[in-house]
Formats: sequence, structure tokens, C-alpha cells
Amino acid sequence: MAIHDGASTFARAADSVLNQSCSGVELVVVDCASRDRTPSMLESYRDRDIRVESVTLDTDDVLAGFRRGLHEARGSYVMFMRQADWLAPDALSALVDSAEADELQMVFASRSEDVWDRRRESCRARLLDLDRHVWTSDDDIRHAVGTLYERGLFDTAAGVVVERELARQRPEVPSTVDQGFAFVLACLRDAVRMGTVDGPLYHAVVFETDGREPFDPDLAERCSYEHAQMMSLVAQWGMDTDPEVAAPIHRRHVRRLIECIDNASVGTSSSSSQERLARVQHMLDAADTRDSLAAVASDSREFGIMYKPMAQGNAQGCCFGARLRELARISHLPLGQLL
Repeated sequence: MAIHDGASTFARAADSVLNQSCSGVELVVVDCASRDRTPSMLESYRDRDIRVESVTLDTDDVLAGFRRGLHEARGSYVMFMRQADWLAPDALSALVDSAEADELQMVFASRSEDVWDRRRESCRARLLDLDRHVWTSDDDIRHAVGTLYERGLFDTAAGVVVERELARQRPEVPSTVDQGFAFVLACLRDAVRMGTVDGPLYHAVVFETDGREPFDPDLAERCSYEHAQMMSLVAQWGMDTDPEVAAPIHRRHVRRLIECIDNASVGTSSSSSQERLARVQHMLDAADTRDSLAAVASDSREFGIMYKPMAQGNAQGCCFGARLRELARISHLPLGQLL
């Protein structure tokens, strides 16, 4: 766990680890220049529980903290954990038992997201529920990777158990930008045995976002980067033209692009309408956008009113669609798949 100014959440996160029934647990906490009560809390935990190891860095770079934590870890398996998240009782036993029983290199946990509203006043649960499954060859993994990616399994390294030696060979570790996508993908390149465990076992704390979030000019670039990395991976395996593998990757990319268009169209910003329109047009003209739209043409109904203007390269139509989607969100109209 890499932590910065996490005094309000650290106790729950740490207790959820230390109260696990699984034996042989080590909690490595890297304090990244916290300015609140985190250092004193961490010292208290370390003094009363020999299983807690701590390191202090003079930087608030959480990425550097994760790198250091991975270097310090001594267990057969490692798992990254964010400072606000927590584990269900017996989560580690379920994950480690699955890993050891089938000699798995990676195990993905079903997780529940505690989604707080924008004002942080109310919370709802969003479940990523997985069936228990094991893939015991690199070919099995390669055929499953598209579907698992579409379901959001690779969005974060948090809650993923990885064989320590496999993890240490990776130059990428979870960052504050991609939440560990690059790390998970790097591990997948070499993994030949992995599995999923039903749950939910890992509980992540997230905050609700919508189109009204501040305009993020880099969001589309990050989505394109992620898509390019996925397509590069399956291309290495010679499976980039296999519909079973590639189609789910393209579907997810189109959905992510719709989120980017929403953000550019209605996100709060001082940018002019012409600047926003130009940004959306740039997204629509990108080669990866055209490729993904063509790949999902037979499933175009899944994307509601956004697919047609996107396929036509019509930025104005996309912005209008984004505003309709925002109207539906704030009015709670039951328009479903139409939007």
C-alpha cells in the first residue's frame, strides 16, 4: 500500500488486511510524504503488529511508493491496495487458496465499488461479479483476454494477486494515472496460468463522475493509449483479427470514446464551444476510432444515439447527443438504450 495523507481511511484499510484469517500475511506500507496523522498512525500499527512493515519516502509520488513497496515485499504473492479500499473477511484466504491449488500466477478478485455521489453524501454499491474460473495455458488466456478486458477486469491492479517474481519483472507498476492497467497488461504478456474468484472480495472506494466533470483534455489520449496497448498485445499473439478476441476490445473503446465526447461536450471548462467541437472532431477522425466503429457496426444499437453521428464523423451531432444524454441523467428519464 502506498499512502499519502490517508489518515481518514488508513485504519479501515489496514485492519481489513490484518484481520484476515489467511496466515503469513505481510502488510508493506509506504508513506509518501504525508502531512497529516498518517506517520503517527503507521508507527502505532508497526509497533503493535510485527506483520506491518513501513517505509517513508520524501516524495508524494504514489507511483514511487508502489515501486518501493514491491521491492520490499517478501511473500510468494503480492497485491496492491489503495489507501481508501478494504478487503472482505477471508478475502486473502480465498485468493491465495485459489492461486496455490491451481499454481496460478495471477488471480483476479470479484470486487464491489462503493460509489459516492459528487457531494460525498450518499453511497451505492456497484458490483463486478466474476464466476470462479481457471485458465491453465497461454492459449486459454489469449482467447479470454478480450472479454475480460471489456468487463473492466484490467482497469486496476488493486485487488489482483500476482506471483511476486512475475510482478517484480515488470517495469510498470500501478500509477495514479492508469490505476495499474499497464502493470496488469505487462503481467498478462508472460502469464500462462490465471484465474478469477467470486466474491465480492475487494472493496474499492470511487467517486461518481458524469459529463459535468471538469473537462479533461488528456482523457481521449489516455483512452487511445489503452486501446493501442490492448490491440498491440493481441497482435503479438496474431489474434487482432479474431472477432472473439478483438470485438470486445473495440466495443469497450467505443464506449470509452462516448465518455470522452460527453466530457468534452458538457464538462465544466473555460474552453469555447468551437474548441470543444474541434476536440470532438479530432477524436472522430482518429484512425483507432474509425477502426473500432467499423468493427462494431453490427452491434451499433448497443451505443444508442451516439453511434450514427460518430460513424458519420459528425462532431456537432455527437455534441448534441452528449447534451441529450446529460439531460437524461439529470432528469432521470427512463430512456435506457436510446441514449
